Amino acid sequence: MENDTPFPSIEIFEVLTSTLDSIHQAAAEGAPEWTTHIAREQTRGRGQQARPWWSPSGAGLWMSTLLRPSTSRKTWGGIALVAGTATRSALESLGVKDVELRWPNDLYVDSRKLGGILAESRSLSTGAWISLGIGINIDLESGELRKEAPGDLSDTIICLREAGPPSESEPEIIALSILEELRRLYRRFQRGEALAELLGESLRLDGRKVSVERSGEAALLGTATGLGKNGELLVTDEEGNSHEIVTAGVSWDV
Repeated sequence: MENDTPFPSIEIFEVLTSTLDSIHQAAAEGAPEWTTHIAREQTRGRGQQARPWWSPSGAGLWMSTLLRPSTSRKTWGGIALVAGTATRSALESLGVKDVELRWPNDLYVDSRKLGGILAESRSLSTGAWISLGIGINIDLESGELRKEAPGDLSDTIICLREAGPPSESEPEIIALSILEELRRLYRRFQRGEALAELLGESLRLDGRKVSVERSGEAALLGTATGLGKNGELLVTDEEGNSHEIVTAGVSWDV
């Protein structure tokens, strides 16, 4: 898709279990790349490691987009960071400053979570694809929404209305801004450009103290030293051993 080629029309749903799932279904049925679904509400939204993603009606941008990269699947691990960079740039263009991208897929403002990205890949005999989910909290201040947040989530999240406010708050317009930024980076990703070049200054890693939570193992305490070729987090532990982290929960600046 060239830069001036229109995206497929965004499909908007009042309620879905998850836009990730609806895009997977569309992909299996042969939908074209850049097919995008937005839900006003998700009843079973999910984030990293299948954690629930709270996505109440009218509170945010809950979207997923279909990508069919032509690059080797081993490179696909970096696509969430590429999408995070695109989302950060789009939000800054709408007036939301100081958005921090955190490995592997989160967006923060003032140490509170603004949104996140999840890239899920699947394949059939006809080909492989990525369902790229993006969730952004737009307005949690109207009505009683924040009070309805599960558990202690209310204290750890922020929305665009608080962080900006943005020049635009309609989910569809924000989505289009993200897609335009993503398309530009995605073309470079397809050409095999190094991930570090694609991310630029969006991701700050070097020298930050981290605690890496790995399933079934003790937390890994160490220092982030950079990013691997395909998006792995490089960490040196307190004994000087090097680790490549492919997927894990990470606490920053511990």
